[in-house]
Amino acid sequence: MRQLARDCYHFFRLSAFGATAVLPLLGAASADPELCGRRVAGLLGVATAFHAFAYVHNDLCDLAVDRTQPLRAAYPLVREAVAPQAALAVALACVPTAFAVSTWAAADHPRSAAHRHLAAAFGLMAAYNYWGKRCPFPPLTDLVQGLGWAALLRYGAAATGFQPTRLTGLLASYEVLLILLVNSVHGGLRDLGNDLATGARTTPIMFGANERADGSLAVPPAFLAYALLLQAALLALPLWGALANVAGHPIQGRQRALIGVGAITALLLALPGAATRGATRPAEVGMFHLMLILTPPLALVAPAMAPAPRAALLLAHTLPLLANGMTYAALRWAVGLRRAAG
Repeated sequence: MRQLARDCYHFFRLSAFGATAVLPLLGAASADPELCGRRVAGLLGVATAFHAFAYVHNDLCDLAVDRTQPLRAAYPLVREAVAPQAALAVALACVPTAFAVSTWAAADHPRSAAHRHLAAAFGLMAAYNYWGKRCPFPPLTDLVQGLGWAALLRYGAAATGFQPTRLTGLLASYEVLLILLVNSVHGGLRDLGNDLATGARTTPIMFGANERADGSLAVPPAFLAYALLLQAALLALPLWGALANVAGHPIQGRQRALIGVGAITALLLALPGAATRGATRPAEVGMFHLMLILTPPLALVAPAMAPAPRAALLLAHTLPLLANGMTYAALRWAVGLRRAAG
């Protein structure tokens, strides 16, 4: 039973589910903060089906590369505990499941616009999964993936039956930038050695990143500048959104959004300096950074939401993180750093 639970955890990448689950909820809340329970349940159901498709299909497309990646050794596809044909059947079944759940959740208004966004999300994600490590210009496929996740967010807005807002556009833009950074820096540098060995094409490899004989990374200045440019945009966009009150919050909600985004921005600005103090592992710093950059959209949206959908949004974001051991390693690092400073 324990092995089955581990296999499900890896097969469906449950550690990353929170980043998927919040997207349609964020999109919906940007158009209609008063979400009913049926709609929240439907959005989470669609997110579940899309998440399963995205990661199972990705693991199928990258199976040859993953078989030589030590970090993937426990995955059921790599161990051949699940046959590729069975995994493909699961991934394909997720597509009609998502549309069926969406139809059920939006029975009280036309669904054509929402379903167009959902179809785009599936199509873009499938394209990234297939060409993601084969494209001669990897930033293009990184962008395709970002647009796929942003389409899922836009689906959430369209599923409410209301028009998308300026906040919807801001959140979608943030998601694209987030994926560009996470895919090229977090994922690309984590898998760099194995990707180089297998001939994969990724953004850090395109920029000339390499792995030294001692296992450390050689990161070219051009790639560092690319990463810093993306990070600067991820800092500026939500900060501008909070200052300009793109969400249209009343005064108290605007103050909460400003405090939330401002606190996250301050932590992100302090992180590079903090990471150079004391003994630490890049994985812990990377996880802490990832937790921070996933949070500004919640700070922008949550103040206007009704209590029940707000609780659903926060739980969808938090619970998968609590199931990830790297979350605790990152928090222990941050707490230890604060104690050392004190």
